[in-house]
Amino acid sequence: MSKTARRQISRIVGTSCLAAALALPTAAAAAAPRIASPGQATSRVPVDTPEPPNTPQAPAYTPPPPDTPNTPNAPNTPNTPNSPNGPNQPNTPGTGTPGAPGTPSSGTPGTPGPGGSSRPPNQLQQVAPPPDPKTDPDGAKREVEAEIDKLDVPPDVKQKLKEGLNTAVNAIKNSSTSTEDRNRYAEAVSAINQTLKAIQDPTTSVPDRLLYTKIVQGVNEALRRSQDPKLAVGERGDYLKTAQGVAQIMVRLQDPTFPATERGFAIQVVTLISDALLASKDPKTAPKKPVDQQQIRKVLQATATATAQATATLQDPKASPQAKDAARQTLAAQANVLRNPKYLEFLNEVKRYNPTAECLTTIETRTRQAGWPDGSLWGLADDTCSDALTQAVADTGSKWNALFTCVQQNAFSTCPMYIPKD
Repeated sequence: MSKTARRQISRIVGTSCLAAALALPTAAAAAAPRIASPGQATSRVPVDTPEPPNTPQAPAYTPPPPDTPNTPNAPNTPNTPNSPNGPNQPNTPGTGTPGAPGTPSSGTPGTPGPGGSSRPPNQLQQVAPPPDPKTDPDGAKREVEAEIDKLDVPPDVKQKLKEGLNTAVNAIKNSSTSTEDRNRYAEAVSAINQTLKAIQDPTTSVPDRLLYTKIVQGVNEALRRSQDPKLAVGERGDYLKTAQGVAQIMVRLQDPTFPATERGFAIQVVTLISDALLASKDPKTAPKKPVDQQQIRKVLQATATATAQATATLQDPKASPQAKDAARQTLAAQANVLRNPKYLEFLNEVKRYNPTAECLTTIETRTRQAGWPDGSLWGLADDTCSDALTQAVADTGSKWNALFTCVQQNAFSTCPMYIPKD
């Protein structure tokens, strides 16, 4: 073999050995990362795996709150997870209109509150108007009876209220009732319904609740007597007018536009009328003689009418200043009857005969209720004043003796003519 050939073979072998030596470490390096060495993190990403892009994480799934009627796919949809109603369950009342679950009625926007109700805050004030007693007397009766049941009064008071209501409704439905009287009955029933609702209103003050309850009882008593078969037609008519007048005052007292300065006087007067209506029917306090009962009835009817007219004038923006002044004087005179000079003179004369405290209280109460002189003489004729009255009759030297003698022997309503003249 020539020297040249041997050199070429040696060169080829050397080159092959060098290539093999270089390839061995490379192969070992490629395999080495697949085996974890001590202290190396096991989660290390292989060098031949590309890193994922650094994208933000999606927020964790939060389940929707229960019963959200204004959200698309509302809870009323049967297949919605987390729906409180679930499949085949009835829709929650108040969360949507029929046929459109989850949609607030009439398109009124509203934010669901606790429990998922979409009812607007003032929905209670947006209810349908109460039944008109003239066109739907039975519906009005049912509604008023339900309100009576809510009252915090004894059962016998509730029973009397329902009797008066029934009297009024029957009169409205009676074809023989005149249109004028039917309107009076309907006005009284509507006023009672409105006032009973005001009593249950949480924004009504406790004093006003007590006041309204007493006035409702007064109106009711007048309604009951307006159909009393023992009374003459004219007498029943007086009670109906009294019921209408007190009902009108009762409604005006609830009106925030009623002048606050006169509201106190109006409250006093209408309260006393209501008290007198109840006292004049109570066997323990009612006048004993029919003629006296008629007189007190007329006085109450006149007072109710005058007070209703005065309150209407005070609330009328078109009334003249002179008319409003006269209305104020009417209310003030009725409310301040205990300051009447002639009444005070009469009271001082009665005190000369050592009346009991109960007698003086009775005279004062009846005077407030029916005025001077009718109320005062009504009180003097009460059994609580019998001893003092006997002493007064025996005092023949008093200029009041003729009056005292008349009250003891006759109907007190016939005695004002004996009041001493100034």
